[in-house]
Amino acid sequence: MVDRSSRPRRCPNKTPEHVKRQIVRLRWRKRLGPVQIAGRTGVPASTVHAVLTRCRINRLCSIDRVTGEPLRRYEHPTPGP
Repeated sequence: MVDRSSRPRRCPNKTPEHVKRQIVRLRWRKRLGPVQIAGRTGVPASTVHAVLTRCRINRLCSIDRVTGEPLRRYEHPTPGP
């Protein structure tokens, strides 16, 4: 017997690439939540959240509100100044 992967060979319900781009664009430019993005795109909010999580922009607190750039945190080797 030969082991084979349990990964599906195809995914017929995969979110189209242009919809993913639209979701990410709305998140960066308008800084909307999943429910508001879902209302504008016609995609369920759970799908919007899954796409944002995969792109690692699921939390608005990780995006600078003024510039829209991701926040960069500095880590120091020791505590204190």
